[in-house]
Amino acid sequence: MKIFFTTVKFTLYILSIVIFSVILSQNSGQYVNIKILSRMYSQIDLLNVILITLTIGTVLGGVFIAFMVIQSRAEVKKLKSKNRQLLKELESLRNMSIDEIPDEGAHELPAPAIQNDDQQKTGITNA
Repeated sequence: MKIFFTTVKFTLYILSIVIFSVILSQNSGQYVNIKILSRMYSQIDLLNVILITLTIGTVLGGVFIAFMVIQSRAEVKKLKSKNRQLLKELESLRNMSIDEIPDEGAHELPAPAIQNDDQQKTGITNA
């Protein structure tokens, strides 16, 4: 199965290179005028414009993805630390005997009333 995906990925790379080459070859020899902010560039080869734009987009995309990866790794590290802390707490609670567990906010429950057979059948209790 891995070989299949590798073959498909390789085929897509080759196909994209062929398509990109066809587009570039059709646009060679064409010249354009470009205005960036207030500066005018005239008679620039369209092939160069496409390649420069592609390069800038790739670099900016790579920087954006790098920041996302760094942020994700920091979050994973934080979550792993929290997970280790919770596992230690869980282990300490597992090893604790029932008598050692503190009663934080626990209230005494009333003892259940003992009912005789007649009261159990009718559902009436002595309150």
